[in-house]
Amino acid sequence: MKYRCIKEFSVDKYDEDGFLIEGKCLTVPVGSVWQRQESELIYNIIGDKDCVHLERIWKSKKAKSHPWIEITKEHLAEYFEPIEQIGE
Repeated sequence: MKYRCIKEFSVDKYDEDGFLIEGKCLTVPVGSVWQRQESELIYNIIGDKDCVHLERIWKSKKAKSHPWIEITKEHLAEYFEPIEQIGE
């Protein structure tokens, strides 16, 4: 499922190994598009089973985020809207 950010927010920044980068945050801008990874092969690096793993598939001009984020299901509902996909 694909999602579009509808409300800008910030999350802690992590390196490629999943370690927190102290004092660094990244902003998820309105309009950026992300895809939820729903596979048993996807391991949530940061969160637990109540988190979702999103991979960026379209970067807005303001985006300076890295290619993935993990957020709670509550944040997904608050900050994103699902994008209807043809054929689904």
